[in-house]
This record gives sequence, C-alpha cells and structure tokens, in this order.
Amino acid sequence: MPHKSRPDLGAVASYTFPKPRRLTVGGGTVVAIDVPGQQLVSLRLVHPHGGAAEPLDAMGVSALTSEVLEDGPNGNSSLAPALERHGAEWVSRVNWDAFITGLDAPAGRLPEAVRLFADAVRRPALNPDDVVRRRDQLLERFWLEAASASTLAMRSLGGQLFTGRYATPLAGGPVKLADVTPETVAAFHADSVASVAGTLVVVGDLTGIDLEDLGKTVFGDAAAVRAPEPTEPAPPPGELPRVLIVDRPGSVQSALVIAHRAPSRSQVDLPRAEGVSEVLGGMFTSRLNLELRERLGYTYGAGSRFDLRRDSGVFFMSAQVEADTTAHSVTSSLEQVAKLRESGVTEEELAAVRDSNTVGLPVTYATARAMAGALVDMVVHDLPEDHVDRVRAGYERLTKESLDSAATEYLRPEESVVVVVGDAERLRQPLTDTGVGPVEVRTPDSLWT
Repeated sequence: MPHKSRPDLGAVASYTFPKPRRLTVGGGTVVAIDVPGQQLVSLRLVHPHGGAAEPLDAMGVSALTSEVLEDGPNGNSSLAPALERHGAEWVSRVNWDAFITGLDAPAGRLPEAVRLFADAVRRPALNPDDVVRRRDQLLERFWLEAASASTLAMRSLGGQLFTGRYATPLAGGPVKLADVTPETVAAFHADSVASVAGTLVVVGDLTGIDLEDLGKTVFGDAAAVRAPEPTEPAPPPGELPRVLIVDRPGSVQSALVIAHRAPSRSQVDLPRAEGVSEVLGGMFTSRLNLELRERLGYTYGAGSRFDLRRDSGVFFMSAQVEADTTAHSVTSSLEQVAKLRESGVTEEELAAVRDSNTVGLPVTYATARAMAGALVDMVVHDLPEDHVDRVRAGYERLTKESLDSAATEYLRPEESVVVVVGDAERLRQPLTDTGVGPVEVRTPDSLWT
C-alpha cells in the first residue's frame, strides 16, 4: 500500500451559532432551534425567579421546590418512572437568577413527554410529607458536601462579600432552610412557577413538531411576568482586604479562596474579563497553576474564574494546598495578580485565549443540550440572539492591550477577602504575618446562624 502523507490542516472556519425561531404563545415565549438529525430533543422552561429573589425569611425555598417537583403530580418520586416510559429524563435546577425545569426526550415521543412535564411543573402534588422528606435530604446533603473543605470555603464567601440574600448559600444554609415549611413551598410555587408562563426553549430535530401546540401545553393560562429588576446588593462592613479562617482542627490541608466582588453580567466585556481570568487561572498553563503546582509543588491544581449574575458578580481564585504552605500560597497568588496587572499578558497567552474560545466552538455546541444551555443563558440575562457570535467575535479581536486593560479593570486584589478552611491554630499566625489584612476565625456551625 503506498504511503499517504498526513493532509495539511486548513484554516479554522469561523463558527456561527444557529439563529433561533421565536414565537409568542399565550403569556409565554417559545425559543427554538431546529437541528435536523438530532433526535434527542432538549426542552427547558425558564422562570425568572431564582435564589436572589427569595425573601430573607424563606431562603432556600426555590431549591427545595425544585427538588419537590421531581415527586411529580402523584407524589412520592413518581415523576422519573413516568417519564422513563417515554424515554425522557427530567431536568431541574435553580441558580441565583432563574428557576429552570425541563426534559430531554426522543423527538418521536416529545408531545407525550411534554404533557407529563407540564403537569409536573404546573400541577405537582406537593405533598407535605414529600416536602419534609426532600427538605431533610437537602439539609443532610448540605453538611455532607460541606465535609469537602473546598465546598465549605466557597459557601463561606457570600457572607464576606454581600449582605442580604447572597450572604447565605443558594440552598438556604442549614438554619434558614430548616424553617421552610410545606406551606411556604406551596405559596412559592403558586406565585413564582404555576402562575408564571416563563420562556420555553426547545432544541433538536423539530420535524413534525408543532411548537405552538407545545407552548399551549406548557404555558396553559399562565401569565407573562418580567424578571425582577436587579438591585446591586450592599457589601458587609469590615476592612478590605481581610482573612477568614474557617476552623477544621487537625486538618493537614487547607482550602483557600481569594475573592472580590465583580460587576454584573451586563456590565462586563465578557471576552476581556474571562480572557484575563483564563491567563491567570483558567488553563493548565495559567500563571497560578504554573506557580503553585509546577514551580512550588504546593497543589494539584489552582484556578480562577468569574461568577457573573444579573445584579452583581464575584471573581475568585482557589486551590487546595498543604497546611504549612497556606500563607505562602496566598501571597504567591496575590503576587501573580500584581504581575499580571503591572506587566500584562504575553503574545503566547493572548493566542491561547483566542484559540481556546474559538477553535472548539463547533464541538462545544454539537449537542442539543449544549445549544439549549446557551439559549437559557440568553433568556436569563436578556442577551441578543447572536450573543454567541458576538462573544466569539470579541475573542477573535482581542489584543494584548485589551487584555492588559482588563487586568487592571477587573482584577482588584485590594478589595479581596481570603477564606481559608483549615486548622486555625496552625494557620492563624502565618496568615497574620503575611500582612494581607486582619484575621478572623469562625467555626463552620457559626457561619449561617
């Protein structure tokens, strides 16, 4: 057989996200993308009442309601088996900005699955016994997950950066969630889910599927309701920067998070902000990872990212390190931020950010689920239909100067809080000696009382 040489790589084609179809049905809106041949359809219903809109005396009610909906119209965890008869899988999640339900189902069985879905969302049983059972499971899960030092560190951030709702974890924390009653869940569901039409996202092979009929089935006579107007939450009192140690006596490792507030999603230039975050801690070759893992050998991995919401945002760096290296890990991380702000990015880093956010887009959006996720993001944050293309174009036109200015605009170490979960007796003096800021010690149980 004659030898065949490997073909040369061609130029990377610029990706274009499919244009969605949008139609109004009753009080709701259907946003759909037809993907011929994609026989697994992703359907998502977006309601504009997430955790941030919860009253302070009912924190965690949206997360609990999301869990209880899985008990279905007949209660007692009946929904999943019913959907399985149609080859469908239930989806439900809550974030700070939205309450999202949905299903993934074969295109040929979609109408039947959607009728069951509509009953589950609009007319769930909400049996008091189911609500209490789900609430107890959430409370148990909270502390099981908090056994991970990194999870506990992230959950401790809210009270260091915000007052109001964001000071308590999304699921309500162990104290506030315990106060949520079945009556509270029923009232939240009636006011924020059952009576609110929302936006229905549908992605897949839509041949023969009547989108208007789907909308009528899901929306019924529910009303159109706008998302609450975002209001920037106030910061808590206290000096910045500062250090919080969450005490875990005897711990041989520390989980550390260095964070500060950031602008809201609508206020940032996403390619610049996320681009500079990737240089700092978003890639294996990022500066934090090369410093803390490769050069110092303190951790298996270090990273950074933005968490951007409708009314505010957070930027954070995180790592898990050996206890005796905790203080130096904090100062080394802050030194990397200072160097990036002072000297800017390299041409190699610029190229890596461009390529990582453009070349792989056809793979990123290869599934109906991924495209539905992008549409949900557009709905939640009121983004234009060509948002993915605008972001891609933004990455393509990034320059060294635009990333350098992003470093000084979006990275603000002087406003940081440092949260460390570890042995306070072992860590307090070394962290005090760093001079980063005043050091406070708390126990996990005291964080959300």
